Amino acid sequence: MRRAPLLCIVLVLGVVLWGVAGAKDVEVRVLLLRTRDEVCLSSPSGLEVRVKQRTFAVLPGRTLHFSPGDGAVLWREKNLTGTPFVVLSRGGFVFLGNRPYRGRLELRERGGQLEVINVLPLEEYLKGTVKLEASPNWPEEALKAYLVVARTYALRNLGRHGEEGFDFCATVHCMRYGGVFAEDPRTNALVEKTRGIIVTYQGKPASVVFHSESGGYTDSAKNVWGKDVPYLVEVPSPWEKDTPHAFWQVVISRREITEALQRRGYIQGEVLDLECRKSERSGRVISVLVRTDREEVELSGNQFREALGVDRLPSTFFDLFGKPASAQPPEGVSFQDPEGERLIDYRAWMEKDWNLDDIITFLKLREEERKRKRGAREVSSLPDTQSKERPVWQAPDAFTFAGRGWGHGVGLSQWGAVGMAKEGASFLEILRHYFPGCELGRMVVR
Repeated sequence: MRRAPLLCIVLVLGVVLWGVAGAKDVEVRVLLLRTRDEVCLSSPSGLEVRVKQRTFAVLPGRTLHFSPGDGAVLWREKNLTGTPFVVLSRGGFVFLGNRPYRGRLELRERGGQLEVINVLPLEEYLKGTVKLEASPNWPEEALKAYLVVARTYALRNLGRHGEEGFDFCATVHCMRYGGVFAEDPRTNALVEKTRGIIVTYQGKPASVVFHSESGGYTDSAKNVWGKDVPYLVEVPSPWEKDTPHAFWQVVISRREITEALQRRGYIQGEVLDLECRKSERSGRVISVLVRTDREEVELSGNQFREALGVDRLPSTFFDLFGKPASAQPPEGVSFQDPEGERLIDYRAWMEKDWNLDDIITFLKLREEERKRKRGAREVSSLPDTQSKERPVWQAPDAFTFAGRGWGHGVGLSQWGAVGMAKEGASFLEILRHYFPGCELGRMVVR
C-alpha cells in the first residue's frame, strides 16, 4: 500500500492553554479508588505530603495510612485531618498499595468515602492505558494510530467527570488505566514518538472513538447514538478475517431478554418475537422490533445490545433467528425452521469476504426468509375450517444471535488497524480510512 506523506497541521487549542509559568503538559485527573477503607501509600524514594499549606517529608520506604473521617481525611501517623492531601514521590513513583503511579495522588473525603485521584500529564496518562486497551506486540503503525486516537479522545473529553472533581475514571466508561503496571517500554517509546499528534476535522480536535473489532464493516454514530458526525460513518474493514471474534454465536433465552428489556423500562409485557432492521450498506443491525404480548417497541440496535449487556451481545453485527443452533454448525449444513424448510447458511455467509454484491444478495435472501416466516404465521393464525382446534404459533424459548466483531463498531477498529498495518499502511492512512475527511494536527500548549 502506498504511503501518503505526513502533513501535520499546527493547532493551538484554547482548551489546553495554561496560565502557569513553565507549564508544558496538559494535566489530567483520574479517579483510581473510592472506598470506605484505609489506604496505604509509600515510595522507595521517599514521599512529600502537603495539606493545609504545610509540607511534610517522609523517609524512603515508610508506609503512610489514610482513611475517611467525618468530612475530612485522617493521616494516621500524624493524627492529622484535612482534605485534600497531596502526596508525591521525591524521585520515583507513588505506590497505592503495591501499584505504582506517576505524577501525584490527591486524597479527599467525599460523601463519607475516601477518593484517590491520580494527577499527571496527559502523555504519561496515555502510557498507562495501552496494555489494557491494545497489545504492545501489534505492528508499530497500528499502535501509533491507536495512541493518536486515544490522545485525541482524552483531549476532547477532559472534564468528563468534572462535576465529581476529576476528568476520567479508570474503567471502560472512559479508558482503562492501570498506572505504571499497564506500561510497556515499546509503547512508551511510541507515545513519545507521536507526542502531541491528534486527529483533527476542519482544524479542530475530532470527536474520535475506537472499538476492538468491526466484523468487516464499521458502524456510524448516527446508527449507534443517533448523532450525525460526518467522519464517524460506515466504512469497510476487510482486514479482520482472522481476528479473535471473526465469528461468534450466542443463545439467549426469551426470559432473559424479557427481563433485561423490562429492567431498562423499554417494555412491560413478555417478549414473543424479535425482528431486525439492517443497514443496507454495512449489514449491521440498525434497530430491533420487539413484539410482546402487550405492545410492539422498536429499539435501536445499540439500545438493544446495551440492555442485554455489551459483554453478553458482543456487537450489533449479527443475524437473528428464533431457534437455538449448535455451537459449531457442521460445514455445509444449513439451519432449518421447525417445519424443515431450509434457511440461510449463516456460517458460510459469515466466512465470506463480503463485497457490495454479496451484501445485496444476503439482504434479499434475508427478506425472502422473513416473508416466508410471516406468511407461515399469518396462515397459522387463520381459523381451521377442518378442525375445531385453532393452530397457534409458538414463541421460541430462546433466540440465537450469530455475528461477528466486538464493540460498538464506530470509529477506529483496532484489529482492522492491525490488518492495515500488516499490509504496509501508515498510521496516517489508517486514520484517514476510519475517519474520512480528517487530518492530523499537533496540539501546542502555552
